[in-house]
Amino acid sequence: MVRTLEVALFGERVGELLQTDSGRLEFRYDAAWVERSGAALSLSLPVRAEPFDHRGAEPFFGGLLPEEGVRDRVARYLGVSARNDFALLEQIGGECAGAVTLTVPSASSTPFTPGASGEELQPLDPARLAKLLDDLPHRPLLAGGERRLSLAGAQDKVAVSLVDGQVAIPTGDQATTHILKTPIQGFAGTVANELLCMRTARRVGLSVASAERRVASGREFLLVERFDRTFDPDGTVRRVHQEDMCQALGVPTRLKYQSEGGPSLPDCFRLLTDHARRPAVDRLALVRATAFNVLIGNADAHAKNFSLVHAPSGISLSPLYDLLSTLVYGDLSPRYAMKIGSKAEFKNIRARHWDALSEASGLAPAQVRRELREMVTRLPSALRSERDQVIDEAETAGSEAGDGGLGDEALAMLGRLIEETVERCEITGVQLLKGAD
Repeated sequence: MVRTLEVALFGERVGELLQTDSGRLEFRYDAAWVERSGAALSLSLPVRAEPFDHRGAEPFFGGLLPEEGVRDRVARYLGVSARNDFALLEQIGGECAGAVTLTVPSASSTPFTPGASGEELQPLDPARLAKLLDDLPHRPLLAGGERRLSLAGAQDKVAVSLVDGQVAIPTGDQATTHILKTPIQGFAGTVANELLCMRTARRVGLSVASAERRVASGREFLLVERFDRTFDPDGTVRRVHQEDMCQALGVPTRLKYQSEGGPSLPDCFRLLTDHARRPAVDRLALVRATAFNVLIGNADAHAKNFSLVHAPSGISLSPLYDLLSTLVYGDLSPRYAMKIGSKAEFKNIRARHWDALSEASGLAPAQVRRELREMVTRLPSALRSERDQVIDEAETAGSEAGDGGLGDEALAMLGRLIEETVERCEITGVQLLKGAD
């Protein structure tokens, strides 16, 4: 039996997602949407009358779902197959990244005005917030409740809103405003790690989603402001359409790493060249982001961790998110998700590999080298300054709440992160001085 989900953009129906008798996906735009030349859901799904088969539909719609262990746990909790994109979207597709919502036929989605309609949001007290944090590893995304939300990624997280600065869980199809991320089990200080990387990126001039560390009854978490939400003057939360670069390139999530056939940095640069409203500006932003990720040791900067914002004025590179030094954890792969030239490990990267990346991406090697020199010069001091601030804030918050600061393991991790980043900056600086090496 063919099953159907209505697909809406900004609350307006644009088409339907089908699951055929064979279990394959199919997406088709409504005839009225095609006739009026409505907005495309994705660069990989241009508006047309002909339907998109599974190969065309899977990258975008599958890309709305959580990944890896989180996906498996959500599926087990809901009693569906982790390989069944449609069944998962049917259960949790009501609040996705960007402005897309998926609902069973006859359901609707409306903009969320805090306190104006429906159930008024109530902030969670520390005990209820602590319980939510404890529940997330066993019930990812709070699956199975009133909320039907889906967030891509492999880390435990949940979409929330703030009421008077306090965390609240919206009901129904209300739009959320923040992402709450818990520590990654088995790796010391990931909240402090990500917060430090996010803030340092902002300090060196990158556009980054705002983030802050919070503690509830001794349980820490990271609160990240959603860049795909805006506020009207009356307080209405509006969804902003966006997609990650895997979705835009039509690459399934399972192939997100370049080593597995996924997108390369030249693929991402060409995407900006072909589609960005201001390609030169966004290409430069991606150069700087790439330099930052390599030097900070973020080996997990794959194409799903870069996104495009679709606005009426055109397409642009989104603010950065999911910035984490993974190389500081010795158990994780030393291979970068996307290669610099032909090399995937820092120890093998030379100045000539940056030149090769530049040429393959349609960039001027001299400009890329200038940006690298600027980054290796500014990053060490910015990292130390932000490290001190992160530690001070944690100690102040811990003193006020009686929860303590970051802890010895997290402090040691931050020390290693700075030491290793400074070393990478020094090595890269020397290589650039050698010219063609």
